[in-house]
Amino acid sequence: MAWLMQCQKHFAGARCVAGLVLSLTLVAAATPGWASDASPAASPALNVPAAGAQRGPVQSLPASGRADLPRIPEPAAPSFAVPAAQPAAASGTGATADSAATAGASAARPAAASGAVTPAAGITQAIHDLKLSVTAAGRIEALFVKEGDRVRKGDLLLHMDRTLESLEVRRREVMLEDNARLEELRAKELTLTEQVRSAKSLLTTGGVSRKQVEDEELALGTIIAERKSIEFAKRRERVELDLAREAYERRHLRSPIDGVVTRIVSRIGESVAPHEPVMVVVDVRTARFSGTVPIADAARVRAGSSVMLQLGSDAEPLTRLAQLVFVSPVADPASGLVDVIAEFDNADGSIRPGTAGRITATSVSSPGATPPANRARR
Repeated sequence: MAWLMQCQKHFAGARCVAGLVLSLTLVAAATPGWASDASPAASPALNVPAAGAQRGPVQSLPASGRADLPRIPEPAAPSFAVPAAQPAAASGTGATADSAATAGASAARPAAASGAVTPAAGITQAIHDLKLSVTAAGRIEALFVKEGDRVRKGDLLLHMDRTLESLEVRRREVMLEDNARLEELRAKELTLTEQVRSAKSLLTTGGVSRKQVEDEELALGTIIAERKSIEFAKRRERVELDLAREAYERRHLRSPIDGVVTRIVSRIGESVAPHEPVMVVVDVRTARFSGTVPIADAARVRAGSSVMLQLGSDAEPLTRLAQLVFVSPVADPASGLVDVIAEFDNADGSIRPGTAGRITATSVSSPGATPPANRARR
């Protein structure tokens, strides 16, 4: 019973394998004749668990009474196959064959034509696409155009209610026209000027006293000061009239360009807020193409050079010769593309803004750039 209790103690404090090995050792020591008299070489050696395993107290047994137990095989360590590094260069005829294949592939690759670029996608835009608004709040009183109408620069498109502004302009005009007091003062000034001149001539002969002459001069100075004050007041009234006319004009919306009305947002009777778009006017006579080119082709295009555009569907494409007006000095780090803008003539209106297209070629020489052939000769 003592050895069984010892076994339980070992099983409770150690792992399963360590407890089993120690229990068998104690059984062999306590039971005579259990162990075989065979030589130690006939039985495999005992495999002791790895370090770190918890174990109970170990009892030392005499060598004559201890039998060697079968060894528990250790699990084999997993092996990982590491792929061998590829040789930097093959030797012998293999290297020659690879070089020949590479050279053949390079020769088979067609050389880029001079002036050709990788097709760069983009979209056309109207060079003038204006969303018009008023600068003062109010209610639309009259509308003079509709969608599709062509307008000239300065044409009246609509006006809002303007009754108060019109009355203010009229009031300022009447105030400015009231020159009765100013004309009266100018007449008095002329009379007093003549009287002062006569008094000074009589003063030398003793006809008038010095006091009378000074009184005449003082009266003349007062009239002159009042006349100047009224003239300054008239100048202020003229400025105030200009302000009233400007407020009146702000109730109107005029076209800033020649173009076509493409959209009317607000109608008669609707109230609008300041700077709220009420109408869209577009000029399509000159259009622009906004697109991107790969960074590898950006070195061959620059502002001022000519490019060929292919616009519309692939089935019936339209070609236009355009001039680059902008090439971005930076590239998008995510896509490696460079923004470009080209402008082209669209007087016939055949290209509608919003048409997709692409740049297919660029001119070999650009203003300020040396052609490739000339650079080679240098």
